[in-house]
Amino acid sequence: MAIEFKVLGCGDAFGSEGRFNTSFLIESAEQKLLIDCGASTLIRLKQERVDIEEISTIIVTHFHGDHYGGLPFFAISRYVEAGSREPYTIIGPVGIKEKTFQLQEALYPGTSHMLEEMGVQFVELKNKGWIDHHDLSVYSREVIHSKPSNPHGVKIKIDGYVISFSGDTEWTDALVDLADGSDLFICECNNYQGEKPAHLSYETILEHVDVLKADRIYLTHMSTEVLNAHEFELVRLADGMEFTL
Repeated sequence: MAIEFKVLGCGDAFGSEGRFNTSFLIESAEQKLLIDCGASTLIRLKQERVDIEEISTIIVTHFHGDHYGGLPFFAISRYVEAGSREPYTIIGPVGIKEKTFQLQEALYPGTSHMLEEMGVQFVELKNKGWIDHHDLSVYSREVIHSKPSNPHGVKIKIDGYVISFSGDTEWTDALVDLADGSDLFICECNNYQGEKPAHLSYETILEHVDVLKADRIYLTHMSTEVLNAHEFELVRLADGMEFTL
């Protein structure tokens, strides 16, 4: 069966050029899941008329607001608007349960009971290892970004397809591992030229593109400089873009 992939948001932390925070919607025959859930994700789900109750799993790459800040909005919408008490799963770095509860209380004090009443399940990523959750397998690698955010890249196996995402990172050989054998590799590209801390540049990606053994390589998390560049060989994602694997 084919996999449907939709870009809910592919912007950077500053919403450059009006783009939404990182979140990708993947739909298989059996489930809908999100890779990252940035602060603006609920808005995009509503714009795309996605039934929030149908999302069974959210995978979080790291603890920055533009990648997981949408979790409290997702929870209250599901609990209050949809009236759902059905469980869903959040997969993320070590500490994902504690961080999710802290964020829920920070943004909507007194609402963390909603997570408990919905029976939200938490699964921690395993560096250099696979975890299995129902019909989904997730592999992760620690990457180089803001250390307190516990940054990871992920590789997902779903319905016979492999989709990988760098998360936010500088160049690291972990990206070679993540891209290897992937039908689709989504790679952050915050900068256009040069080496800067915490993020990749287009120049750096081009230097290493031959070792990224994925069928498709698409770029995300782009600054205004990257979005407005005229000379480009790789595909730049845009909010609302969708395609089939």
